[in-house]
Amino acid sequence: MSYWGWLFVIAVFGFGLTVVSKLGPGYIDAHFVEEGLQSLSENGNIREMSNTEIKRELDRFFTINNVRGEPTKAVKIIRGADSTLVSINYELRQPLFHNVDVVMKFDKQLNTAKPELCCEPLVDIEQFRRRED
Repeated sequence: MSYWGWLFVIAVFGFGLTVVSKLGPGYIDAHFVEEGLQSLSENGNIREMSNTEIKRELDRFFTINNVRGEPTKAVKIIRGADSTLVSINYELRQPLFHNVDVVMKFDKQLNTAKPELCCEPLVDIEQFRRRED
């Protein structure tokens, strides 16, 4: 390979390494958010827990797994007549290069009516709230 070929390969490898190092922590946190919701669904008595207890349980899980920032602030709990919805909907803005940012959106939900479908956004939160009123 010529000089320019090697230079191109190194530039592409460097760009890929930069992208992975900048975006990786956000996806690792999202993975632990999903695991936290799954552990909460396995708890079984979410309906009897208060909102504060649910948030404390998630906060404990996030602290153990070093999840900080937006996921811990974005926990919303909405109680319905027959189910409880725990939603963690947030976005992270990560600077990539000089004036280029990458926005990552994450939407994880636990609906106690369907705990086997944990972590997939099944319910639009605004519709869930309107149904309660």
